Amino acid sequence: MPERILGLDIGGGSVKAVLLSRGFRGGYRVLGFLRIDIAAAGDLTKALSQLFTDQAFRDALCVTALPTGALSFREIRLPFHDDRKIRKTIAFALEPLVQTPLNKVFIDYTQTGGKSQAEIFAALAPRSLVSERSALLAGYVRETAVIDIDAVPLAARLMDDPVFPESALLIDIGAHDTTIVFTAKGRILHLRHFAFGGKTFTQAMAESLKVDAAEAERIKQNEALPGAAVSALRECSAHLLTEIRNTQSYLLWQGRLVQAPSRIILTGGGSKTPALEEQIEEFFAVSVERTDLVAMLGIQMEETLRRSWDPALMDQALALAARPISKGRGFNFRQLAFEALGGYGDFRDRLKKGAVAALVILGLAGIEIGLDDYSARLHLAALKRDIGREYKRIDPDVQRIIDPVAQLKGKIAEARKLSAGTGEVAPGALLLDILKEISGFAPADCLLTSLGLDGNAIGFKGEVQNFDDVETLKKAFANSKTFKTVVIGSTGMVKQGSAVEFELKMTLK
Repeated sequence: MPERILGLDIGGGSVKAVLLSRGFRGGYRVLGFLRIDIAAAGDLTKALSQLFTDQAFRDALCVTALPTGALSFREIRLPFHDDRKIRKTIAFALEPLVQTPLNKVFIDYTQTGGKSQAEIFAALAPRSLVSERSALLAGYVRETAVIDIDAVPLAARLMDDPVFPESALLIDIGAHDTTIVFTAKGRILHLRHFAFGGKTFTQAMAESLKVDAAEAERIKQNEALPGAAVSALRECSAHLLTEIRNTQSYLLWQGRLVQAPSRIILTGGGSKTPALEEQIEEFFAVSVERTDLVAMLGIQMEETLRRSWDPALMDQALALAARPISKGRGFNFRQLAFEALGGYGDFRDRLKKGAVAALVILGLAGIEIGLDDYSARLHLAALKRDIGREYKRIDPDVQRIIDPVAQLKGKIAEARKLSAGTGEVAPGALLLDILKEISGFAPADCLLTSLGLDGNAIGFKGEVQNFDDVETLKKAFANSKTFKTVVIGSTGMVKQGSAVEFELKMTLK
């Protein structure tokens, strides 16, 4: 008999359930699906009770997910790739980086890359939330086999497509929340949550049009929107898209993301907001696609069910139902809960374990000392990285940091002299005099982008309209009473626009 698997997507606004049968040869068939509005039902408990009044959904193997906003995430590196070693040491590596006691959370992870060191994206889920979710479903399902994270199973399934790009971004916009998933080379690279959803768009429209939320929702679902509504939606979504782009820039800067995503996949009920898809394409200059797992996986479905099937709303629940029970590319906090419970047997079992532990206690003591030392070194390395990051934020041009305090004091003293205009660049030449000379010779459309002082040597970079302006500028400075020599450095067209970048190197008389 084919196995019945229930994919249960519990969102902020509704519960989506897909019942799937999995044949012995691996084929899938949708047996039924439901969507229950949580607010209309009263609360989550009542919504689940309403769902399981349909006996077809009961006593199945259940796969569900936790909301991304309820979890915390950390990126770390470890000097080995072996999963057994990582599981033994990841808690020590994370302890200095989190405030929550580690006995209050379950930790799962994915390896995102790395050669000599393993780059790890770790997720921390409150144990209380995992237990609560399991208890909610205990009376309805045969077993809750997997508890993953929102949007991850869908991203993992999409990566099974042979033509899926090397780097992609999944944006899942729900009623109240948005989850983004960056993927690279077939791996889950990064997750982030935003308290932004379809209701946010509705509220923005209601305020712009001065109508209530119900009327704004009705207007939003129409294809023809008034101009004020379109402006409100674009302004509202611009904040979300800017945050997503900032996250992308951070990953590129870190080197975790080698290239910007070449495809954006959009899903979730909130993604159906009018003109949103076009705005995302315009903002990122990348093609945007919609998910359709039924077509991609060749899942069978009766025509009566297909007529009311909405991929944007139901694909996440379908991805959960079609998710492999093994860990795969995703996370499984339910398995961690099973392992935690497995440590509690009856008194005799614990006595046996205690006897075995007594035989190896000296060996474990040595391991503990080593792990403590490793944890301390990780903490020290993290502090050094934080100091370096803060110093570079203050002084982006620094090449090498040896003594950050002494270096920073020197920078402050130098800045105070220069800001007062009393810093003597060369005998008889003050900084303000030099700046006045440069300002007088430079044309009005010249943009000065950087200025460097080193004794008698002055170098500055800027932008002008054409190459002739660079030569004109050089001749003007050559005839100055202040400058002895003037040499043109590198020149070239700017990356965007028609201006010319240039560099002038001068010495003072």
